[in-house]
Amino acid sequence: MGKGLTAFLIIFFVILAIGGVIGVDIYMSYKDVETNFDQFTVSAPTFDISTDNTTITVTATVGTPKLGYIPKSIRLDIQLKKSGTNYGDLQQITIKLGESAPVEFVFVLTTDDVTLISSGGSITISIEISAVPIYFGIPLSFIAQDLPPQDIIIP
Repeated sequence: MGKGLTAFLIIFFVILAIGGVIGVDIYMSYKDVETNFDQFTVSAPTFDISTDNTTITVTATVGTPKLGYIPKSIRLDIQLKKSGTNYGDLQQITIKLGESAPVEFVFVLTTDDVTLISSGGSITISIEISAVPIYFGIPLSFIAQDLPPQDIIIP
């Protein structure tokens, strides 16, 4: 057997082994998402309303479980909804899996919302979060999970 063929076979088996390890980790990550779904947490949000009642800064801490064996990140697509319609733009953040991180986003209130809050009323906003694992910089959309929507009341 020639040196070129031996080198090729060694490289081939190394690539095959790496592919197998990655495949097993993706499978384990998928199973971990199913079994640890309740470990995706969002803390009670805090609100900071501007003095002129036109914008609100919402801060919450998002916790994620560790998935698989190889460290990876997760992209959270956060959409606020009011009465079933989108409220503001889709927000995207990326955090490392197995950690908790504060998430802060700002949205502008409508004139009706400003009037309602100024008169002592409140509005209800629903937060919808979709979690997409990122593996070696590649989003794994096929194991994306939608977290249960969470309603928040803004005083």
